[in-house]
Amino acid sequence: MPAVLALALLTFTNSASAQDARKSAFAGGLERALAEPGTAAELRRRFASLDAAELPQLFAFVVEGRVPGSASGSPALRASTGEDQRQIARECLAARPRREIVPLLEDLAGRPQETMVRLQAQRLLGAMGSGDHIKLLARLTVSQHERVALAPELRAGFTAALDGILARDAAGVSQVAALFSESSPGLSSAIVESLARLDSLQATRILAGQLGRTPGLDPLLLARLGERGRLGWGSDESVRYTVRRYLGQRDPALVSAAARASGQLGDDGAVEALVGLMEHEDERVRTSVFEALASISGMAFGPDPARWTSWHNAEMRWWDEEAEALLVRIERGRGLEFVRAAGEVLEHGLFRDRIAESFSQALARGTPAEVRLACRALEQLRSRQAINGLLECLEREEPEVREAAMRALNAITGAELSPELGSWDELAG
Repeated sequence: MPAVLALALLTFTNSASAQDARKSAFAGGLERALAEPGTAAELRRRFASLDAAELPQLFAFVVEGRVPGSASGSPALRASTGEDQRQIARECLAARPRREIVPLLEDLAGRPQETMVRLQAQRLLGAMGSGDHIKLLARLTVSQHERVALAPELRAGFTAALDGILARDAAGVSQVAALFSESSPGLSSAIVESLARLDSLQATRILAGQLGRTPGLDPLLLARLGERGRLGWGSDESVRYTVRRYLGQRDPALVSAAARASGQLGDDGAVEALVGLMEHEDERVRTSVFEALASISGMAFGPDPARWTSWHNAEMRWWDEEAEALLVRIERGRGLEFVRAAGEVLEHGLFRDRIAESFSQALARGTPAEVRLACRALEQLRSRQAINGLLECLEREEPEVREAAMRALNAITGAELSPELGSWDELAG
């Protein structure tokens, strides 16, 4: 056994033996539990009945495939060479009370460890830990004082364990933001990747909040924030504003990344800045700008600055002179007045969230035909501002209204859930 692990086991065992823990069902403890013949279920029962003081040895068995201190030819050693038995041991450790496992892992985290020990500790914590143990996971992965590059397998083990913890304890995402400043810089990109896999607006906000804080991390953050927008988890003005500010950076690579992200986030507020970047000297910036404008507006003007400028001027003039009266007619009008206003408003592709707010109000007071028209408009606008109103339409009596609301929700969220209202609970805001 590695000397550092042996020292950690000795320290922890001395401490644990002083506690009033359960007595082992087997004389000889772990070694006899492995040496005696039996089924997998019997081995699981024996591991589960081990005294808490023997858990460090059980963990060492998981790491090395043998009982610490066993002679090389002992029956226990011969019996413990199978991966199946080590997997049973892993599962039994993960099933033990956290009050027994966490001190063991804390002790390991406080000492230099070999990679295999860290990997197994990550795996164990990922299988049983909560949000309160995220900082412990970081310390098990890499000491704050280490300056060597993080091994790829440890990075993968960290992200897998963090994914497991957050899947078990969604509230643990609130603990993740502190990791960026309190853990090794080598973990930053791995933390970003774990956050980027969460279907959570809070995760999006945490990612946006890290922009400008860690050298070299901004390109990855902007890329993942853009993906969040494409997947429907970027509809937050604070997030859009944070990304939008990067359109004024000097580094063309960051400006290009910010433009791309703004397009994926559907940030109407970025259009003016994007129009001003259409003739940027860097081709990457120009390409990203035109793609972003097309994504935000739904228009297909290609790399034509004159057409985009003309469109933008016309849109802003419409908003200044006509939009408000038409939106009021959508919110309060009935019959033909409502239909005509809806048709005219839907010809405009800027500030779609604001337009969606008006159609959402029509969902609550219109006739079934008007509500269906509002649902079709919201399906076209694809604004998450409409989700709650559409969810309420799923409770309407009219089948055609429920069907139209379902189509709009599918278009907005990308989710293919059942018509039952409860299946959409996670999307409600």
